[in-house]
Amino acid sequence: MKKFTLFLSAMLFSMMSFAGVLTFDADVDQGNAGTDSNNAAAYQISKGGVTLEVSQGILGTYNNEQHYRIYKNQTLTITSTVGNITQVEFTCTANDDQKYGPGGFSADGGSYDYSGPEGTWSGNAAVVTFTASVNQVRASQIVVTIDGEVGPDTPDNPDNPTTGTEIKGLKEADAVYVADEEYGDYWAFDLFAGYDYDNGDYVYPEVYIMVNEAYGKTTLNGTYNVLYSEYFPNADSEGIYTDEYAEDFVGTLTIKHTDNNGNYSFKGSFVATDGKTYTLNQVVKVTAYEYAGEDEEGYPLYNDITLSESGTPDTPDNPDTPDNPDTPDNPGDSANGVITFDADVDKGNAGTDANNAAAYTISKDGVTVEVSSGILGTYKEEMHYRVYKNQTLTITSTVGNILSVEFSCTANDEEKYGPGCFTASVGDYTYSGAVGTWTGDAATVTFTASANQVRATQIVVKLATTAVDNVTVGATPVKVIENGQVLIIRGENVYNVLGAQVK
Repeated sequence: MKKFTLFLSAMLFSMMSFAGVLTFDADVDQGNAGTDSNNAAAYQISKGGVTLEVSQGILGTYNNEQHYRIYKNQTLTITSTVGNITQVEFTCTANDDQKYGPGGFSADGGSYDYSGPEGTWSGNAAVVTFTASVNQVRASQIVVTIDGEVGPDTPDNPDNPTTGTEIKGLKEADAVYVADEEYGDYWAFDLFAGYDYDNGDYVYPEVYIMVNEAYGKTTLNGTYNVLYSEYFPNADSEGIYTDEYAEDFVGTLTIKHTDNNGNYSFKGSFVATDGKTYTLNQVVKVTAYEYAGEDEEGYPLYNDITLSESGTPDTPDNPDTPDNPDTPDNPGDSANGVITFDADVDKGNAGTDANNAAAYTISKDGVTVEVSSGILGTYKEEMHYRVYKNQTLTITSTVGNILSVEFSCTANDEEKYGPGCFTASVGDYTYSGAVGTWTGDAATVTFTASANQVRATQIVVKLATTAVDNVTVGATPVKVIENGQVLIIRGENVYNVLGAQVK
């Protein structure tokens, strides 16, 4: 088995951090965004280790100027894997509080101000979410400053791939599970082309990767943040490495079991000290071990691990069956403005173990809970909603603004899995013991697990409700209710502005 001694030791040393700047220009950096209002949707744009994610919007033309469009009550989330974000500058198509101007944004942390068409956020975070809470925002340019060394200033998406190096030829991997009381449990991987038994040496290329969190000792499936990587193209190379780790992620790695023969796909990237992005998308045969300390002479000891993943493919969704129907045993209570999501009952399309960690949604009575990456899992024999670190949980209502959200978690305060690990995009958020409480007035609120993973057994959403009567304004019947939501009345039916029937 490949020796991990030098690799694991190297991760304990602190490295110098750098400042980098990435400019997202709507004329060039377009990701998977649509270019007109016919395909308004969520979209992402990534480059150099930084990702812009819009919950709903488009790229559109305004005064012959291409721009990023974020619709009202939708979010723009900026995530960095190459160092914390210290500043974000928006150049918008309108001034101050005008429609499309920078004053339409509110930020979930740090400080945000604006003057004319310029909006500036400052702070120190791996993730920051901006909500177009006042009005739609249109920005022609977004400049992100990172407390770290960024990758190439070119988009790394299918429509405009980044210039970088794809690592090929990897066929096998050793996976070492390390239980660390100070840093938490993590996986360290050694991927290589093979072993030359005649000469007693490994066949190159070879890649070392350390990720931030182990989902379990017998499971590899999931998406991880990369803390440290080192790439050896050949036997004579000194190694191409990342000098940021632990505090600043340098990339991501998604691992998925492919069959019952121990094969896994490794897909991800990391940014090295040479400024280049190195990517891999390989299927390799994995042998797993647990680090068991050292012997009397100081050599590392390892125990074999049998991985538990099954190669059985996921069961296809049944298009005729709703993800989360309201059953007589679990009706919603939207008439009184209270919707309760119970992890034992309301499971939506979420996976139930770490083998299928992914984005999932749970909906009932006009309220949707959307998790960007997580699962439904069992903790102390208690089913819970799991939101992984640096991922988001977004609650959206089409039947009245959200006034409060209450989380019942599996740990207390700022402990791992507790409610203190969340930050909110708008409104006020507090926590005490295992309960986190948000208050505000919004159609959409996003919670980011910025401090650590969060696990909640129950989520209670309270809505603003107002009786609707028939009021006709001009040729189109509408009614503006007390919380500012516009409803459209057609005969005996009532719809919100998104077209969902609410009465």
